[in-house]
Amino acid sequence: MRRENIRLRALARAGDLEAKVKLGGFYLKGVLDFPRNIKLALEYLSAPALRYRSEVAVLICSHLGILEILEYSQVENLRKAAAIDNSARIKLITLLIIRRNLEELAFWVGKNDSVLCKETKKILSETHGADMAQALFRISEKHDIPSLEIIAAEAWSALSEGAYSRAEEALSLVAPDADSIPHAIYEAIAKIVAVAEESGKTLEKIPSTLIESSLEHSAATSNKNSCYLLGRMLAGLKTEFVGASHRSGAINLRKATALLLKAADNGRSEAWMDLFYLCSDYRSSVANPSMARFFLEKASFSGIAEAKRRLGALTLKEAKGIEHMEKGLSLLYESSIDGDSFANGIIKTLVLDVNGCEEEADSGIQEVQQIAPLLATRLRLARHFGLTKLEALSINPSTAIRPWGLVVERNLHIRKGNLSEPRAVPAASRKAIETIRNAAMEFAPHGEIADVLEGSLRARALKQRRVFQKVNLQENLFFSQANSSQRDALRIGTRWAQNQKKFLDQALA
Repeated sequence: MRRENIRLRALARAGDLEAKVKLGGFYLKGVLDFPRNIKLALEYLSAPALRYRSEVAVLICSHLGILEILEYSQVENLRKAAAIDNSARIKLITLLIIRRNLEELAFWVGKNDSVLCKETKKILSETHGADMAQALFRISEKHDIPSLEIIAAEAWSALSEGAYSRAEEALSLVAPDADSIPHAIYEAIAKIVAVAEESGKTLEKIPSTLIESSLEHSAATSNKNSCYLLGRMLAGLKTEFVGASHRSGAINLRKATALLLKAADNGRSEAWMDLFYLCSDYRSSVANPSMARFFLEKASFSGIAEAKRRLGALTLKEAKGIEHMEKGLSLLYESSIDGDSFANGIIKTLVLDVNGCEEEADSGIQEVQQIAPLLATRLRLARHFGLTKLEALSINPSTAIRPWGLVVERNLHIRKGNLSEPRAVPAASRKAIETIRNAAMEFAPHGEIADVLEGSLRARALKQRRVFQKVNLQENLFFSQANSSQRDALRIGTRWAQNQKKFLDQALA
């Protein structure tokens, strides 16, 4: 027998087709001295001269299960075998049901009147062609086909190719109450849910109960995406991937909070905001103002613009000193850079108005630039930051600059205590932040001798009046004319909040 095997291998190497067919069959079956080796068997049976022989396709498909046919890309051979072999036809029909290829399915079911095909045709006709899941499981039960494993394989094959619609079609055939659903199906559903969430697509074909079960299995492995999505589902928050008609009504806020916290800790920063919403709602069973503030801070540190705006607005609202004012403005400025319009609106309320035409002011500054460059810089700052004349002439840009704007330092020249306190002024535009940066660079080299170059505050004021008279400029074109109560209201956040209550409530809504 051993000699015969050696001779057979030698003939196959020499190109003998019949020897290749025999060897391929032996390796497919796993007989005698030929342990089952599908890859080697297919090498023998894939010779160009054997490609069009239908009996070779039958040999391959009769010894391979559907999972192996999919794994080794033998679907075309399955079609060839189905033309003459009933068992191959049943396998192909099962695969076509999973792929919902109704046109080709009808062709193969009606191909002939064999007993197997009559049974299959009867099952399909009884389900009226609509409930493909019922047809699949009745056929798989009748012919002992592992339908769930095939669905999992087909879904993962489609996902690997980026064919998400095909994967959804296959997974929609899984009954939520099916026994022993394979882990691969749960993982495939969790994967397609994550893809749907990213693309904003709704999964109408997969039942929400099955989606929930799949996310449960995936969340048990601490998958941050599954924890996040399941947490949102259980919290009743809007989830794009589940259609309104399929949305689960089971709300479990405590479990949702735990899942969202796990997702946030693992890197899904959006979950911090969801936790903030849940804990800040006084009607919620998980309401907790202290934790809500903590979650908002975590969301802000994670870079979420809305969180920065909310936290910045709250910090300003509670601020009783310059340090807290600076902290709040820093957060609001970062949020406005990220495109938050509410944050930008709040910033503008902290900048005093300056009257006059922008073009006229620019023209006037150009004239002053020729006579007194440092004074021209002060005028630009006054114009863009809404400074009063005293603030503009006394400020030192190199020490007043902040990443978000500037701080007018304590002014000992003002007798009224409140008005002498520091004032934080944010940059309400990109041009404003460029102005303070340029001013800081211009004043920085002079350091402590800046006062020597410009003179005392009184000397600066006198020079400003003379320059304005020389070039015929009006002070109200550059300096804010706000009264003492308007200026005082911007120094303390609690006072500012009283004046801006309506706008502030909108920003925190």
